[in-house]
Amino acid sequence: MHKKILKTSKMHKNPQPIPIGVSNHPEVIYQLGLKAFNSKNFEQATNYFNLAMQADSRQPHYWLALGLVSQAQGKFDQAAGYFYKALELNPNFAQAYNQLGTLYQMKGNFDDAAANFSLALKVLPNFPQACNNLGSVFKLQGKIDEAIVAFLEAIRLKPDYVLAYNNLGSAYQSQARVEEAESCYRKAIELQPDNIYAYFGLGHALIVQWKMEEAEKILRRALLLDPDNIQVLNNLAYALKEQSKHVEAATFYQRALSLKPNGLKAFIGTHLALPAIYSNTTEWFAVRKRYTEGLKTLRDNTENFLEIEAKELLSGLSWTNFYLAYQGQDDKSLQVEYAHFVADILRVAAPDLMQPIKQDPAACQRRLCIGFLSSFMRDCTVGSYFKSWVTSLDKEKFEIYCYYIGHIQDQVTQEFARAADHYKHLVGDVDHIGRQVKNDQLDILVYPEVGMDPGALVLAAMRLAPIQCAAWGHPVTTGHANIDYFFSSALMEPENAQTHYSEQLILLEGIGTCYLKPVLPSPAKRSDFSLPEERVLYLCPQSLYKIHPDNDRLMLEILARNKNAVLVFFQATDMSITRAFMKRLESALDESGMEKNGQIKILPRMAHENYLRVNMLCDVMLDTLHWSGGNTTLDALACGLPVVTMPGEFMRGRQSYGMLKYMGLNELIAHDHKDYVEIATRLGTDRVWHQQVVQQITASSDAIFAVETPLRQMEQFFAAVLNARPSCPPSDNNCN
Repeated sequence: MHKKILKTSKMHKNPQPIPIGVSNHPEVIYQLGLKAFNSKNFEQATNYFNLAMQADSRQPHYWLALGLVSQAQGKFDQAAGYFYKALELNPNFAQAYNQLGTLYQMKGNFDDAAANFSLALKVLPNFPQACNNLGSVFKLQGKIDEAIVAFLEAIRLKPDYVLAYNNLGSAYQSQARVEEAESCYRKAIELQPDNIYAYFGLGHALIVQWKMEEAEKILRRALLLDPDNIQVLNNLAYALKEQSKHVEAATFYQRALSLKPNGLKAFIGTHLALPAIYSNTTEWFAVRKRYTEGLKTLRDNTENFLEIEAKELLSGLSWTNFYLAYQGQDDKSLQVEYAHFVADILRVAAPDLMQPIKQDPAACQRRLCIGFLSSFMRDCTVGSYFKSWVTSLDKEKFEIYCYYIGHIQDQVTQEFARAADHYKHLVGDVDHIGRQVKNDQLDILVYPEVGMDPGALVLAAMRLAPIQCAAWGHPVTTGHANIDYFFSSALMEPENAQTHYSEQLILLEGIGTCYLKPVLPSPAKRSDFSLPEERVLYLCPQSLYKIHPDNDRLMLEILARNKNAVLVFFQATDMSITRAFMKRLESALDESGMEKNGQIKILPRMAHENYLRVNMLCDVMLDTLHWSGGNTTLDALACGLPVVTMPGEFMRGRQSYGMLKYMGLNELIAHDHKDYVEIATRLGTDRVWHQQVVQQITASSDAIFAVETPLRQMEQFFAAVLNARPSCPPSDNNCN
């Protein structure tokens, strides 16, 4: 039925005499013991419980009470002995089974813990605490579905069970069911307004959904309940950072560091935090200098972090330097330096996941196992751009594994799932995810983007397959020694491209992927989106953090040249970013002395169909310097919207350039700032030329859509890179 931890404990050797004035009735003495126990007076409680047993040693709840005292004192083996004695006296004592289960759980013996919780429920089915405890063990075992069933049953039995609501929320979050998790935490707060765990869980759920303003409010409440909670401080700092509230964010990171000087997450946040929006060029220059110095400080202190336990180290690495690439500089040395730091931490926290992996000698005699890992296998830029890499590879040659580590699932996620031979939605700690991927014994693992998601960035530092590749979902080198190759577009890379990457660069023809041309929706009117009817609309649809301050001067010159022009933008996911961007642009307008007459229009975020309609209603798309459009340019060209671009130094500033060049639209590619303003102004004022350009786009846009050549090149690369290894004999016909 169950294993014993220790032989049955004996009753206290020297029971105290019953105090004067205390009844000699054992049940009354037992109640006095409970009162002492609840007051945490464990010595007095033990004396009372022993006195009760002196009078009647056959009462199992007296033995249970002694066990609870021993458990509270950390005397787990002694506690187990008391619980077993209680069960000897009453084999159907559900509370004793429940307490034994908690002891086994504390010792990490989850199978025996689950067995005892199940026995408790067998003899007492309406036992909400045992249901909750069983769910907790299931969660620790990775049996999340079973855990959710147990937590739901606990709540059914006890509708005001706050702990079960918190546990259910955590279980939902581990399955990326974030909205359901949010609902559980809100219910826990409703039932217990001072429950710190519910506030922390809710704050995290809101951060995952990118509801940063609301997350900030919730986490501030949590901090009032527990001012020195380091996890709350770090999460609050992160929520503030993502709203460009840098000074406040730094304050909370530093406060967390003051409580724990070697706290990795707070240390990284203090030294490497980057804003989403810069007020001007001077600011980004100062921020980059501070970041460079902070990275050196981080590396110099690596040894101090290695004393932390592995779980906390891995949690502390949950970070990306995402906004660094939007500064428009060569980031290779900084990326490599940070990657070295991550690798140093991982060699201590997860050494088995950093070891080299030998290629399977029989790989060339079967379908090659190709894995794709991303947190963006959904309706978004990465999902749309790289979906064909999974859906259109030759299934006779390749066995496809999809590892989705994101939180939002939609119809695009389902397309990935249907196309893959093996689809796995993996959430949780990076070491847990890494081991699941490694256990699949892939031949090649591909990360469509590295640097946008903290989990993918850490996983990419590991060695989970013999050959590992990244791609330009985030078009900047990863810096990771364990990423062997970097896929990019031959059209978009400059001649010296390899010098920008720590990986070996693999160039695919065309735009590097097979991108289906969007189906255009029915037309709309400008009034449908509150757009002015008689103005020339210059659309700049990029995420606002992509719009470097260097773009401001170009836009102002276009407005100055064409008094009828209006710049059209879209709101950021977080309104604080929108406000910061608008403040910068309006300051630039004020400094220029230009009269304001509604030259700036900010549209709300909208569904893709309506987004395409806006493209169809605008006159010109202004591509951004340093980081050009990808999906946005493809959508614009599909709508026949002229795009003005000026190629940058790095691939991330040359995507629109590559597309336009491939289509033969060189007249839309500017050579310098003056040329950019000239092209944009002429498109907005010369209606005849504008119409000619639109006709050219319509006639030539098919050249960049639905082209499968890059996919065939990728297939050839996969086969060639494995065939080139010594484990695959060149003479074997199956290797050809």
